[in-house]
Amino acid sequence: MRPLLLVPLLAACLQGTPALAAPEEAGLLAAREMRHLAATFPGRSVGTQRAGAAAEYLARRLTRMGYVVERQAFDSSYTVEKPGAEKLSQPAEGINLIARRPGGSGPVVLVGAHYDSRPVRKADDARQHIGGAALAGLDDNASGVGVALALAERLAAKPLQHEVRFVLFSGEEVGLKGSRAYVDSLAAEERARVRLMINLDSLITGDRLYFHAGPKTVSANPAAGFARDMALEIARARHIKAETNPGLNPKYPAGTGCCSDLEPFDEAGIPVLAVEATNWTLGERDGYTQTDRPGIPGGMSWHKTDVDKAEVIDRVLPGRVEQRAREVTEVLGTLLERLARPAKGQGAPDF
Repeated sequence: MRPLLLVPLLAACLQGTPALAAPEEAGLLAAREMRHLAATFPGRSVGTQRAGAAAEYLARRLTRMGYVVERQAFDSSYTVEKPGAEKLSQPAEGINLIARRPGGSGPVVLVGAHYDSRPVRKADDARQHIGGAALAGLDDNASGVGVALALAERLAAKPLQHEVRFVLFSGEEVGLKGSRAYVDSLAAEERARVRLMINLDSLITGDRLYFHAGPKTVSANPAAGFARDMALEIARARHIKAETNPGLNPKYPAGTGCCSDLEPFDEAGIPVLAVEATNWTLGERDGYTQTDRPGIPGGMSWHKTDVDKAEVIDRVLPGRVEQRAREVTEVLGTLLERLARPAKGQGAPDF
């Protein structure tokens, strides 16, 4: 990683802070935040100064919306393969951002997204344009963070009977370190308050928009898929194309997702709504092949410095960034308001 001067970098970044938008403009705000994070903080892999600058920017945005922001530090060391197959431990401190509205109580709906990007971890990563300081990570995962910020603003001033909490994780790209640290930090009573975790990851490049439940929780109790079913219902009512994992690969049961920060919550027995864009009908039918578009070599943009950036995505998928930002924000904004703010004259939903 190139050495960076954190303070001058932050000052320059904050000059370009997107203005706060009205709630009805949440989709546009989400798209602007996606683009801003990717363009201003490339190479935000865990433990780097760029990651620190991104965290400060995000904390400032949430604070301006009226949230109380806590920084949770954790060990996020990871293994790096050097030429000759030598493996070394790379020390790295991660920072999670936990944003709460003052006075939150009762059941919690948690909205999470990771803001880190993939570091260089293998000897030939640089040659293959994978990870490191040049990775903008527009799809993975500025997209999820942009939607989280837009939802946070949409809900900031609304009267809510249940708490909606926003957590921006670091260390996802080196083993889900941030989400595991957060779940491990929850006392039993606090963990019991979390009735749903919504995970936002890679929302742009994939051909199709998906809503999934957690495999362990829904296997133990099918009712744990309630948020997935609600999201699909809302999408249909608004003529937004969305689906869930069709289960074509027996390793990944129908209706469930995997392979992101949803996993520690699912393992802890907390119901999950995983939101992603990929294509579960391609490749090994495991969700790793996002598209068959010719402009996306290998069918995926994840971790690729020469693909996961605005210049390429806008050329290959014109209008996709704004489209997905609007669609996901519209569905989840409606879902969160239904879960956290009861209808007039009614009590809050029991979930």
